Amino acid sequence: MLETTSKLFHRLRGRESGRELLRGTGRAPSCAQMLLEQIKEAGMSAAEWMAAADVSKSYGYQILRGERVPGRDILLRTALSLHLPLEETQRLLTMGECGVLYPRVRRDAAIIFALNQNMTLLETEELLTSLPERSLYAGER
Repeated sequence: MLETTSKLFHRLRGRESGRELLRGTGRAPSCAQMLLEQIKEAGMSAAEWMAAADVSKSYGYQILRGERVPGRDILLRTALSLHLPLEETQRLLTMGECGVLYPRVRRDAAIIFALNQNMTLLETEELLTSLPERSLYAGER
């Protein structure tokens, strides 16, 4: 499990634990590590995640090995497929070095709404189409 920010602050207060963290032994997990953890917590296999998030197998395994960093829309499809809460979705986007969801952007607001309503990927796509906003698949064409 990933350490919360408050736990990291606590470790940085201690002389030895702070030094250990700064030396890199407590290094922040990569996007791939976080993704693997989220998939496991959802009770899915890697193949099930790839099918649910509509990620090709070769690209999916490259992501999970840390060879490729997924784009924002793939991370959003992942969050919807794994039914992640908004906070975990924002963390996943941050780990992937993508912009977090911003409620003043209409497309992002729609995705925030979908996450909060526990909508499926298909339902979210229908919502985006109805607004009309860019699809979560638009960047792949």
